[in-house]
Amino acid sequence: MKKRNLLIFSILLGLLTLFISFSQFLSPSSEEMGETAKDFSSERALDYLKDVAKEPHPMGSPANKRVRDYIVKQFQNLDIPVEIQSKPVKDIRDGKYAAKISAGTVENIIAKIPGTSGDDNAILLTAHYDSVTEAPGASDDGYGVVTIMETARALKQMPAPRNTIYFVLTDGEEQGLLGASAFKDRTDVLNKVGVMLNFEARGNTGVPILFETSSNDLKLVQLYKETVLYPVAYSFASEMYRRMPNDTDFTELKVTKKLGYNFANMNGLEAYHAEIDRVENSDEGTIRHFGSYVFPLVKKFMMMDAKEFQAIEESKSDAIYFPLMKKTLVVYSEKVVIPLMIVLLVLTAVIFFFSFKKRVTQIKGLAFSLLAMMGSLVAIFIFYFLLIRLSTIVLIGEINEFNMVMFGAYDSTMLTLMLFFAIVLCFFFAKWISKKCGLENFVMSTHVLWILLAVMTSLTFKGISYAFTVPAIISLLLILPIILKVNWAKGVYHYIVVAGWTVPSILLLAPIMYLMYVAQTISIAPILAILTAIITFPIVAIVNWLMAEDEV
Repeated sequence: MKKRNLLIFSILLGLLTLFISFSQFLSPSSEEMGETAKDFSSERALDYLKDVAKEPHPMGSPANKRVRDYIVKQFQNLDIPVEIQSKPVKDIRDGKYAAKISAGTVENIIAKIPGTSGDDNAILLTAHYDSVTEAPGASDDGYGVVTIMETARALKQMPAPRNTIYFVLTDGEEQGLLGASAFKDRTDVLNKVGVMLNFEARGNTGVPILFETSSNDLKLVQLYKETVLYPVAYSFASEMYRRMPNDTDFTELKVTKKLGYNFANMNGLEAYHAEIDRVENSDEGTIRHFGSYVFPLVKKFMMMDAKEFQAIEESKSDAIYFPLMKKTLVVYSEKVVIPLMIVLLVLTAVIFFFSFKKRVTQIKGLAFSLLAMMGSLVAIFIFYFLLIRLSTIVLIGEINEFNMVMFGAYDSTMLTLMLFFAIVLCFFFAKWISKKCGLENFVMSTHVLWILLAVMTSLTFKGISYAFTVPAIISLLLILPIILKVNWAKGVYHYIVVAGWTVPSILLLAPIMYLMYVAQTISIAPILAILTAIITFPIVAIVNWLMAEDEV
């Protein structure tokens, strides 16, 4: 029974950790938004959306002009000065491209709430008001447009800001960032901008994520953490996005070297650029969450003085950041990554010195165990790669324009079952490896794998390194007393050791896996199965090891 208790404890703790971690993906209710809900109304934003997303309104279409006029009228009704910036497409791109898209002119909407201290250190809020030809664009980028419109209305009810606030709704984003490119001509505006906030969508639901920032963003992200009640942001997303060919209006504007945030929600990919991207399929919670970002940030920036902006601009470090749960965002300097890696390597040397000295592990058994585990990961990848291909054929999965596979409403259920089966496979592989190579060797080989991943990411992909480095350091520290066979490292301490691996590994890596699925659909199941195995192997190994220790 005692043996079973440790296993049950690890399972229940893993489920609880998942629940706590995934709370970050729940948008705040009106009550949770507190004072912001009194100023920013998601219901009113939805009313705007009914007019903005009545029908598809690509650049150059009559519907596009109707949306433009509607937005302009709303600003005028608020007594906010507004103008239209027009520029021929042929002056933005070459003549052939202009002919191809069959549109002559982009028309950006520029509105302004003047600041009492002049235009220096202005705040720029941007989104694009055009849609693709196939969709009304309720989320892409109606969410961004109505968030800005409602923010403008709320700000107009407040005393005049210290710093000027610009609201720029660009045209022609879907045709190649044409409006944003044209807006770069407006140096009279951009030269006075202190910070930019861009709003996008790649789906019709889900929490908005801070997925891109300007460079040297440590103080910028710290300010975001301190200002926003429910922050969701990942440094790995920002670093990964920089390596991808994707772009937004922020891509064009960030060349100005201004401070900036880029936000987007990503769930509901089936609505992206699809006919179902309509108001009736919109998520008010997502819009409310956008409002919980933009309104507090604008209130903060609009009252900052020049010295405060200068302090942020002079930051010479990028940030590592990630949520632990709802309302909790961890932020620290990228400069800490390499020292953490060195701590891990020193700790690794100490652990393995005593592990070999105490004859807990053997070099040959450790090497074979590591090779066997790597082989099982390869086998799992191949199995799931073939399974996804077969499922696409048998279940007639949809393959979208980006070669991503979707099975509709069954996607999340299918993925859950697949990952559960991956866990089951890990139990069988773990039993086989432990029998062939020795349980202690298997335990240490699982740590070697995490240490290798921690070192590799620390050197090449710092934004995600925390997900491997932190769990590895905690676990090595906790298993050291067991390797040294100290008297008190028994009983309750075994539960602490299990928790020391289970909680950090799931808390840090599981949300990343979820975001990978949201971004790449069930197509990425082979990678997710491997990451599931990488989490599961050490838990199974440690639990079995400690249960064996209890029997001695």
